[in-house]
Amino acid sequence: MYNLVKQNIFDKNLIEPGDNVLIGLSGGPDSVFLFHNLRKLKIDLSFNLYASHVNHMYRGKDAMHDEEFVRELCGKYSVKLFVKRKNASEYARELKVTEEEAGRKLRYGFFSDNLKEIGGGKVAVAHNLNDQAETVLQRIIRGSGVDGLSAMSFKKGSLIRPMLNVPKSEVLNYLHENNYEYCIDGTNLQDVYGRNKIRINLIPYLEKSFNPNIQNTLYRMSETMERDKKIIEKYVELRFNDVLIEKDSKKVILSLSRLKDMDPGESGRIVRHAIEVLKGNTVNIEMKHIDYATEFIRTGSTGKKINLSEGFTIEISYDNLIVNKIVDNIPNFQYNIVLNETLEIPEVGKTLLCRVLNSSEFKNGDKNSISLNYDLIKGSLVVRNRRPGDSMVPCGMTGSKKIKDIFIDLKVPSEERDSKLIIADDDKVLWLEGFRIHNSFKVSSSTKKILNITWRSSTDE
Repeated sequence: MYNLVKQNIFDKNLIEPGDNVLIGLSGGPDSVFLFHNLRKLKIDLSFNLYASHVNHMYRGKDAMHDEEFVRELCGKYSVKLFVKRKNASEYARELKVTEEEAGRKLRYGFFSDNLKEIGGGKVAVAHNLNDQAETVLQRIIRGSGVDGLSAMSFKKGSLIRPMLNVPKSEVLNYLHENNYEYCIDGTNLQDVYGRNKIRINLIPYLEKSFNPNIQNTLYRMSETMERDKKIIEKYVELRFNDVLIEKDSKKVILSLSRLKDMDPGESGRIVRHAIEVLKGNTVNIEMKHIDYATEFIRTGSTGKKINLSEGFTIEISYDNLIVNKIVDNIPNFQYNIVLNETLEIPEVGKTLLCRVLNSSEFKNGDKNSISLNYDLIKGSLVVRNRRPGDSMVPCGMTGSKKIKDIFIDLKVPSEERDSKLIIADDDKVLWLEGFRIHNSFKVSSSTKKILNITWRSSTDE
């Protein structure tokens, strides 16, 4: 089994030298199996291993036992561990979702926090072949299409599943043969959850009455669906680019007339893809939402808007179909700028790169690039969003003007103003994203050093 996991990592390019790999470590047999495999592989593959454990607390002493087991395991092998305690039952009531969904949100939210702390990387989770079979059955019952039946993949974004084709029986054999201890979660043996019912009741029935090898069959089916899904995704990407007019972190604008010329299946796929571009996934976007959108494309008129799902709206403006992401209030943010290093600004989904160039290297033309006179900058540089009282002397003017008034003059919607980047030194606001540079910092023939600023929306990368 060790060789199979290793082969998966190589064949599917799951881990590269120098990667930070964060394993979701519950203490159960699957995650302990993955832990021991990765700790053995990290020397040969030269990556950094971390672990993350969420104590959902609703199992009382058992949950505390699992946490202590994980702490001892990571301590024994000198693996840095992150631990979070939060009652999943209470969180489920707070979110008005099932305990399963609340637990999932807790885990993946914590994984994301951990990755930020270690400087990025990949999250390794311990889904196995049996988990894949259960997921396929669960989605068949829900009436999923090709996308849903492809179920889980070995790699999706920063998430990797190195043991997705490893049967549970082999996991247990490996642990027992090597005398590796693990924890047992008694709730997995209770048929009170939908997934548990599939594992405890449905799969044994199918194995006994129809196909003793049903789990392998369902796994192979998911692989076939995954291949078909990739073909469809390539086609949808081409059609999406055909109708795309503009996109940023909050909206995607598409040609309405071209969408109307398409089959509803095509236009629906494109709307779904637009949501994925904005959201990063299509979790909880159901067929009924897509059908609603395609009917709106067919019958809607300019000025009309509908709420879709998960904080998304669709509106028509003349020949534009606009898919909007409803953005919560953006908090104040401020980051120190380190020259020649790309800076991630997660609050607004943008990246920033500031470089110092000789005047001979100066080039103009990139709409997402601006240049300032670096010789006049005082102290350190920061990037932030607006603050009350901010002002600057816009290029071409002699008097100071409030940033608020610049936004008003340029008709920048109020909901977009907190997302605009500002660069300042110790003394002045030097630049306002997309609109103005400070008049004193114009590049001239006497400029020796140039501060070149390049910014991108994460949807452009």
